[in-house]
Amino acid sequence: MISSECEGFTLLELIMASLIVAILLVVILPSYQRQLIDTRRSLGVSELLGITIRQEQYFIDHKRYAQTLLDLGFSASPYAIDSDGESVPLLAESRVYLIDLTTSEYAYTLHATPQLHQADDYLCGTLSVNSIGVKSVTGYGSAKLCW
Repeated sequence: MISSECEGFTLLELIMASLIVAILLVVILPSYQRQLIDTRRSLGVSELLGITIRQEQYFIDHKRYAQTLLDLGFSASPYAIDSDGESVPLLAESRVYLIDLTTSEYAYTLHATPQLHQADDYLCGTLSVNSIGVKSVTGYGSAKLCW
C-alpha cells in the first residue's frame, strides 16, 4: 500500500531556517570583516617596522637617512603591498597599503596609507612612524591600540 502523505519540509520550516541563517550572517559577517582589516593592518605595521630597521642600518653606514625607498633596496618609491605582504604595482587590485617615505636632513617619517578595502579601517587610518620612534595614526583610535 502506498502512503498518500508527502514527506519534506513545510514552507514555514524553510522560512525559519532561512531566517536563522540570515540572522547569523548579520551577526558574523561584520566581525569577520573587522578581523580581515585587523590582520591586514598587522601587515602594514610589520612593513613599516622592517623599513625602520633598514633605515637605521642605512644611517649607520652612510651617516644620513635614505632619501627614497629605492636607496633602501626597494623596487619602487612609493610602493604597495598586498594581503600577503608582497610588493605589488601601485595600482594593483590586490593592494592593501601604499608605503611611502618622507625625509628631511636628519629625520624621516614612514607612512602606510590604507588602500581599497583596507580604507574601511576608520579606527587607525594611515599608520606612521618617524625617525625617533613616534608612532601615530590618522583614525579615531589611539596609536597604542593600532600599533
